[in-house]
Amino acid sequence: MGPLLRRVGLGLWIATIWLALAQLAGMIPGATADVWLWRGGWAGTLVLGAGLLAGVLSPVSRELRRGRCVRCGVRIERNQTYCRDHLQQTVDEYRDRHHLA
Repeated sequence: MGPLLRRVGLGLWIATIWLALAQLAGMIPGATADVWLWRGGWAGTLVLGAGLLAGVLSPVSRELRRGRCVRCGVRIERNQTYCRDHLQQTVDEYRDRHHLA
């Protein structure tokens, strides 16, 4: 999500710069461009900041989730995906699906 937000933020900044250049070239009226220059600049800044924040917080949230069952969130042993109950349930579901005894 972070890289997408950063790209969108940079895209808004580029569009804002293009709008300023179009105003200077006389292609867009000044009153219209002035309103959208501020909005585009602030929107680009906010979205870019959100993307940077998401990029910083992503590893933190991944560390907080690590060591927990993917189904119920209970603490689990190292290098495991499921708690003991859900591991047994998953194995049973696999056996039922593939008719293994």
